Amino acid sequence: MKASQTSIAESLTQRLANRMIHGDLKPGLALPGENELATEYGVSRTSVRNALQFLAAKGLISIQAKKRSTVNPRELWNLLDADMLNWLAEGEVDPQLVEQLMVTRLVFEPNVATLAAMNATGHDLAAMEDALHLMRQGQLSAQGDVFEAGDMAFHHALLRATHNPFLLTLGNALSAAMALSFRQTLEKDVRQTKTAVDDHYLLLEAIRLKQPEQARQQMRTILLNAARKRIWQDRPEMFDLIV
Repeated sequence: MKASQTSIAESLTQRLANRMIHGDLKPGLALPGENELATEYGVSRTSVRNALQFLAAKGLISIQAKKRSTVNPRELWNLLDADMLNWLAEGEVDPQLVEQLMVTRLVFEPNVATLAAMNATGHDLAAMEDALHLMRQGQLSAQGDVFEAGDMAFHHALLRATHNPFLLTLGNALSAAMALSFRQTLEKDVRQTKTAVDDHYLLLEAIRLKQPEQARQQMRTILLNAARKRIWQDRPEMFDLIV
């Protein structure tokens, strides 16, 4: 019975979260009371209470004693939470959110590439080579899941190559966000990703040759090229200020 209640609460949580994330339940809206939600969704009050507490932990709603729960503005959402990112990936993602995710990557990843060029070991280089091989395999065989797996593995190997535990922890938190970003900018025909594979090869060579500035600029190129596919046709001027 307990497992069943947990499953029901998880399902209700996901349904409510999707309605909030995709704009059906807007910020500032007061949710119906527990009894009303239980009736509307055909679940127990216990399941409703558990779902609301879970949503509050993700920053999606605020719960106050003797008041109805309210939907929080996006600024309060825990957007690096894995569950949140999985919910975001269901259906169309707000273009503004995709843009802000790319901004985050542009702030973070070029500096990761710089440190990787300074600190990468032979083991790190081998891991990046394996990941690049997987990317190329996915590109040549038109297998999007294989290409994405290689892309993620490359960026994880890049993070490990910094040998900075704080950056690695932060990168692990960003990894699900990066996966969401990959899916938003990946060509529908994966065979068209040859340029992206070649760009990653140039980044690997800059790291192998211990060229930090070249690695930084090559990572910027990779990210800006990805953004041009779905987000910007021309690079926003603000990115000239991000170094």
